[in-house]
Amino acid sequence: MHKVIGHVSRNLAGNIRTEELANEVNLSTGHFFRAFKATMGETPHSFVVRQRVRRAQQMMLETGDTLSEIASACGLTDQAHLTRLFKRMVGTTPLVWRRRWQDDGAADLACGARA
Repeated sequence: MHKVIGHVSRNLAGNIRTEELANEVNLSTGHFFRAFKATMGETPHSFVVRQRVRRAQQMMLETGDTLSEIASACGLTDQAHLTRLFKRMVGTTPLVWRRRWQDDGAADLACGARA
C-alpha cells in the first residue's frame, strides 16, 4: 500500500489510472481492485478523490492560489468540479471553508476535519 499511496501522492495533478496503481504492486487490475477495497475500505477511485480534496485543503491554507488554480493542481477538471466534490466530502464549499479556517488560524486541524 505504501507504493500505491506514494504513487497517488506524486501524481495527483494528473490522470491516475487503476492499471498504473496495479502495476505498482504487480497485480492484475481486478485483483488489485479487490485487495485495495479490502485493505483500505474504499475503492481506488474514492481514495484518489479524497486525496485530491485533502491536497486542495492544504493548498487553500498554504497558498494564495485561486480555486481554479488549486483545482487544476489537484487533477480536477475545473473549479466547479472541485466545488462539487468538496461540498460532497466536506459539507461546505471551498470558499466558505477556506475563509473559515484562514480566519480561525487553525490550519493544523483543518485538513483532518472531515475529508
